[in-house]
Amino acid sequence: MSTIEDSNIELFDIDSKNIKQRNPFSYLNQNGFLLCKRGKISLIMDERLYNVEKGDLYIYPAFSLTQIHSVSDDLQGVAGTADFNFIFSSLDSISDTQSHIYIRFHPLVSLTVEQLQRIEEIIWFVRKRKNIQTQLGTQIVLSLVQAFCYEVIDAYITNKSMQSMKQTRKDKTFQNFLVSLYQNFHIHRNVQFYAKQQGLTPRYFTTLIHKVSGKTPSQWITTFVIIEAKRLLSNPKISIKETSCKLHFTDQSFFGRYFKLYAGCSPSEYKNATFKRNCSMDL
Repeated sequence: MSTIEDSNIELFDIDSKNIKQRNPFSYLNQNGFLLCKRGKISLIMDERLYNVEKGDLYIYPAFSLTQIHSVSDDLQGVAGTADFNFIFSSLDSISDTQSHIYIRFHPLVSLTVEQLQRIEEIIWFVRKRKNIQTQLGTQIVLSLVQAFCYEVIDAYITNKSMQSMKQTRKDKTFQNFLVSLYQNFHIHRNVQFYAKQQGLTPRYFTTLIHKVSGKTPSQWITTFVIIEAKRLLSNPKISIKETSCKLHFTDQSFFGRYFKLYAGCSPSEYKNATFKRNCSMDL
């Protein structure tokens, strides 16, 4: 049985002053959202710029990297995070892998007045109910969060002409792969390791994952490693050598070659560019 603590459900108000401190986009294993109620914030994911304005909902997918590009002085909104496992299991009955993949690459949706009102009402109920301790309080809150997920998927289906389908066995294999990948990518970067966990041959496993997600297991592994490397390199307190060690590369030189191959620049170039961008935001 899930608990609020296990699911790491958090809701908080954000504005131009606290957005960097409360950064809802800094968790690798969590899904998150940002509902803009006033002003504007520009975000970058996968080198694409997303301008989030009043009435827009930005979904921060787990296992991705979203960076803040710019923020208007009058920004006001609500942000929230929850563990990947909880969100995935919540959507099992209404959403297939293709829906998750679609949202992953189309994270921004403009809400209608009615959709915005419904989502704000659920957020209000979650906040209020979390402070009321009763025997079934935890399950009520988890159900409200699940209702929030349903409303978000419904908004996507309605506004993006996206069809929703139930999960298949292949979808479940992909979900299990992502969960295992999060737990093991720091050490295991071999497709055979993940295929063996699910009792499949590497060849069939690769074909299956590519069919349901559009990416091979190797590409997903590389995506996780590079996203985490960028997150670590963005931290001024963590050196390139420490980043290499945390990701269990044999040496810093090999990590540098790997990062440049898949990120298009060296770790030092990326670290310097991130530092300059953060400095410009503080001005």
